[in-house]
Amino acid sequence: MEETIYVREGQVHAKLEEAYAYKEPYTTIFAGLEFIVYPNVYNPEVFPSSHLMVHRWLRLIRTVKPNSLLEIGAGAGYLSILAALNGANTVTATDITSQAVANIQANIDKYNLGDRMRALHGSIFEPLHKNDRFDIIFWNTPFNHINKPLNELNELERTLFDPDYILTEIYIREAHKHLTKNGRLFLETSKKLGNFARLTELASKYGWFLNLLDDPECAKEKSYGIYDDIDFGTYELIKV
Repeated sequence: MEETIYVREGQVHAKLEEAYAYKEPYTTIFAGLEFIVYPNVYNPEVFPSSHLMVHRWLRLIRTVKPNSLLEIGAGAGYLSILAALNGANTVTATDITSQAVANIQANIDKYNLGDRMRALHGSIFEPLHKNDRFDIIFWNTPFNHINKPLNELNELERTLFDPDYILTEIYIREAHKHLTKNGRLFLETSKKLGNFARLTELASKYGWFLNLLDDPECAKEKSYGIYDDIDFGTYELIKV
């Protein structure tokens, strides 16, 4: 895989530098609600993708009203919290970094959702029990490829980069083990910032095809440091 121009020319790294400037926990408003965000956790003030897809997310949750939902790589947990507050009965939020899991728990406590939510530490499906099943599984994927080994990425880099789509392949390959009979699998990505050809190849390899929920949100996001129209899309993976 090749790095995109946004990685090669430093725009993505420039946004990382902005994120590193946050040294203490702070609060932010997301979808009209206040959330706590810790340092070295995916930062909605710096990275816009969650803001651009939140309306699709809320529409999905309010329509499906899943009994059980799993979010991989939940960061500060705002999408999971919104799911719990908008129709999901039980929500599991995982993240590969301990800092993010602590952040998720802080927001669970803030909204008194401890009876319906849990935060788990681990990579992709590792922290789950083998019998855990969910009506919806979702991951806002780290869709940027970088020419750097996965084990050399720091915590914040892991929120943006998935070298050679190693983790994305695990997600696509293993997800069926944790879906209910009629469960649905989703991911968020960008054709411009990511490698959509590789993603399509992986989906096909494991018997899925990618179905765009609706037209990608496109905006000139000056805050992202990239001045082209950047597409963010929510895709459902449907079994062939």
